[in-house]
Amino acid sequence: MAEMTELERIRQAQDYIQRYYQFEEAVTVNQQNKDYLQGYIRNQYDVEKEFDFNKKVTYAGAAGGAAGLVIGLIVWAASGSWIAALITLVVLATAGATIGIFMQRYRLSEAIETQRDINNGIKEQIEGLELRDKQLIRQRDDYYRGLEKRIDFMSLDYMDSIDKIAEIMRNGEAETCEDAVAVYEQKALLQEMTSLISAPVEEPKPLDPEKAKEMFGDPVAQIKENRRKRRRKSIDEMFSV
Repeated sequence: MAEMTELERIRQAQDYIQRYYQFEEAVTVNQQNKDYLQGYIRNQYDVEKEFDFNKKVTYAGAAGGAAGLVIGLIVWAASGSWIAALITLVVLATAGATIGIFMQRYRLSEAIETQRDINNGIKEQIEGLELRDKQLIRQRDDYYRGLEKRIDFMSLDYMDSIDKIAEIMRNGEAETCEDAVAVYEQKALLQEMTSLISAPVEEPKPLDPEKAKEMFGDPVAQIKENRRKRRRKSIDEMFSV
């Protein structure tokens, strides 16, 4: 049966490795956050395509024409003059279409400007995450180099198998940590020799958008709120003159 000092060595190794995995997870989460934010950046073409300016203008023109037709018919019924009705129809349809085009252009410009502010805000957040990414990677790598000195009884290539090595110790199959590693190597080699097909490596799955939003929040909300505050401030300054 292994002495307590050997069990303590391997428990400490498990704690050290668990701490390393926490650094790894922090790096992964930070990267996921960056990928999540990237999805909010859109170019002008994307905004215009989603806005569908031509379709909205067509609807506005049709609405203006319909209004002109109705009022034209009313004028014709009231005056009996089809010329007056036709003039009313043309004027109202033209005015409705013009106003509709103007309003849709304004809304499209507003959507583009809003997206531009969102893009700038998102890029600032990503820049902050990139700085944190470098810091986390540096901390992780520094900690890894420290592990090489702290865990002196095995190669860090076996980090993922530390629980199996610890189980060998607890089962009394080895007296020392070094012996436990040797037993593990023998078992791993035997398993490799008897296994003809290796299990496929599982590819990391992309973070679900809804789960990402739950984890990292909505980055656009604060950007839009800041934009509204700037506008209110500009309007207040305009009327305070």
